[in-house]
Amino acid sequence: MPILRVKNGPQRGLEIELKDDNLIIGRDESPGGLQILDQGISRRHAEIFRIGEMYFIRDLGSRNGSFVNEERITEELLRFGDEIKIGSTVCAFEDRRPSGRAQAKAVPGNLDQIAATTTIQLDLMDDLAADPVEEGHESRDLQVLYKVAKTIASERDIKGLAKKVVKLAATAVGAAQGYMFIKHPDRGELTLAASWEKDGKGKDAPMVSRAIIKRVLKFNRGVLTSDASTDDRFKNRGSVVMKGIRSVICAPLVAMDQICGVIYLTTAKISQAFSTEDLELVTTVGIQAGMAVQGITLSLAQEKNYLELVSALVRAIEVRDPVSRGHSERVATYCAGLAQALGLSRARNRRVQLAALLHNIGLLFLDPAEAAAANEDAEIDAKRIELACELLDKIQGMSFLVPAVRHHRERWDGAGYPDELRGEDIPLEARIISVANDFDLLIEES
Repeated sequence: MPILRVKNGPQRGLEIELKDDNLIIGRDESPGGLQILDQGISRRHAEIFRIGEMYFIRDLGSRNGSFVNEERITEELLRFGDEIKIGSTVCAFEDRRPSGRAQAKAVPGNLDQIAATTTIQLDLMDDLAADPVEEGHESRDLQVLYKVAKTIASERDIKGLAKKVVKLAATAVGAAQGYMFIKHPDRGELTLAASWEKDGKGKDAPMVSRAIIKRVLKFNRGVLTSDASTDDRFKNRGSVVMKGIRSVICAPLVAMDQICGVIYLTTAKISQAFSTEDLELVTTVGIQAGMAVQGITLSLAQEKNYLELVSALVRAIEVRDPVSRGHSERVATYCAGLAQALGLSRARNRRVQLAALLHNIGLLFLDPAEAAAANEDAEIDAKRIELACELLDKIQGMSFLVPAVRHHRERWDGAGYPDELRGEDIPLEARIISVANDFDLLIEES
């Protein structure tokens, strides 16, 4: 139930349930209205009214104006959490759902009075479990969107993401088949990233209509057809006739106003035809998935550029010092194996590999005589390390490799360099590189 809650002044804490189609706010008392005794408010200052399930606020020609989130308005759509200011009085537009709990947890009324050390713990899953939502589309949609958000937060592979999202969306709307196609960023063609079948048997080819997908791509909006075989838009299309396609939902994957793919759900049973509520849910899932796909795509492109830069730097080292050719790649390979054996996360494994590839980059700045003596002369080797760290610190996105590179010549007993760290004070990544580096030198000597 939407409410209006007064946040300051003598009527602070007053809550008005917005049951009627309109609510007049002003200094004058009016039937079913909200009277606020504030000299900055006109007699009939503003009106909150409802159209369907949406609520709006309209200024009624007041002297001092009406404000929503500190912006002066004439008429504005209200969203939960908006703050309305009229005169010096501030009200909040909020949603208060009926709750089965006897009493909500107490929260200080004035957040300014909360101590700096106060911690407020929010547990979404506990709240969802403790406060049941009415069964229906809204409850279903909330649960599906929450699960999709969790999937997006944990998945960094496009195909893995597509597989999970398609299954969630298809299961939610009762589809028999579900597919996700991803658009190639350069060529623009669609590639099947994931498919899902209710019976788990799988098909030789996706049961999709190209005409429906083309329409989605052309108009950048979802398509719903209860029966494609009788839909004037698609009934004469060969794919619809030949594949016996019936009820279909096809929604775009959208990110930054660009389509990066489509999600396509279908069922052959007219009795289980999709609804407009299903289309709204799948369209929202498409927006979530589109932003995730775009984010992963950009991340992969950035990583590719990053690795190309690393490879160029390694090649430069080998040109400068041909004797060390292949050394950095071998050390990185050993490091990957050690990191995996130690159970390091994918991110830490990646970090130690990159640091291993670049641990000798300081050789670029030594003269040939110094570079040749670096393995035998600790002072020259410390200079190599210092130069490597200075370079990495200046390259955007590489400073996080500095600790591993800087400390890979430290020793457990503190006899290493450049900072004479000992034991656990030496970063684990640096210890791994140290072992791999010495192992490769021993192999080469033998």
